[in-house]
Amino acid sequence: MKRYAAPDIRHALLIVLLCTSGTCRFAFSGESQTAEDYLKKLRSLTARVVGGDMETRRTTAKLLRDMGEPVIQYLDAELKAPAPERRRQAALVIGEIGNPAARASLISALRDRDGTVRAAAVGALGKLGEKGPAREIATMLTDPDEQVRAESVRVLGELRASEHTEQIERLLFDPSEKVKANAIQAVGNLRDRRAVPALVRALDSPSASIRNNAVIALGKIGDPSALPGLRKAMEDTDQWVRSSAAAGLGSMGDRDAVPLLTKAVSDSSSYVRGSAAGALGVLKTPSAIVALCTLLNDQSPSGFFILEPYRQTGVREEAADALGRITGLSHGFSKTAGTAEREEALREWQEWCAAKMPTPTPAK
Repeated sequence: MKRYAAPDIRHALLIVLLCTSGTCRFAFSGESQTAEDYLKKLRSLTARVVGGDMETRRTTAKLLRDMGEPVIQYLDAELKAPAPERRRQAALVIGEIGNPAARASLISALRDRDGTVRAAAVGALGKLGEKGPAREIATMLTDPDEQVRAESVRVLGELRASEHTEQIERLLFDPSEKVKANAIQAVGNLRDRRAVPALVRALDSPSASIRNNAVIALGKIGDPSALPGLRKAMEDTDQWVRSSAAAGLGSMGDRDAVPLLTKAVSDSSSYVRGSAAGALGVLKTPSAIVALCTLLNDQSPSGFFILEPYRQTGVREEAADALGRITGLSHGFSKTAGTAEREEALREWQEWCAAKMPTPTPAK
């Protein structure tokens, strides 16, 4: 059996790709492996990218990315595999690796006969971060598979593909709730003011997901005509809708919402309390100081805040940050500081509040 010396993993993989299955062996790190053995290990790596936890996906994707062009060649071949799951997995892995060299292969995969593969190809093209494929992705907005339509409209929104706004707007009325929710998210990312009336109507949807996406989108667009709807959403039965509404009212500078936001500081949901505190800080509302001081012992997790998406903090940290915005003081508090520094600053804020809080009148 012919043997090849492989000085590094990239050369080893290239040999595997050039050899016909089962007829080539190569030496690597003192071992002799058949092409099938090596490909089996490579498939195991790609499965970890798709099915592992976040850290596993990140580190494995980096390993595959560092292996260079041979991996892309392998994944390109996998995109043509007979099993739909192998083709879908290949598209997902390409997206995680983020190599633009695979763009043409992904565009070809948009014509795959399986909807899950087409949806994965759309998502992978979006992860490449290029607006180039937007035209091809836009053709998928009318795909018969709702998963493909949902993924396509989401990606176009994230790519800020404003040239396809009209096509995206049509999906605000798609019969699929998933597609409609992603279309709402997309018009928010595009800051599409023409969509405001449809978004306001969506606030009455029976779906909490639709209502929440509509609230977030309206906050991003910032059209004043949406303020009454956002204020009404502060009374929604869903905690995420209330949290997003509080954040939106703060980002839009709605001082008429201060009473609602101050009341929300006592909401049963910590996500709402945190968003309300953040909004009051953005609005720099001195009348909210007492209410914010009551939150400095609240160690519950806060929700995301629309001005800083995916920020995860505690309610008391949002309160301290808001007090700093309102008073111009800091007491050394910063959400990026270490734990010990934050705790010391929070204690100083608690002492400051204790000195400012009104003393209760003794009962007669």
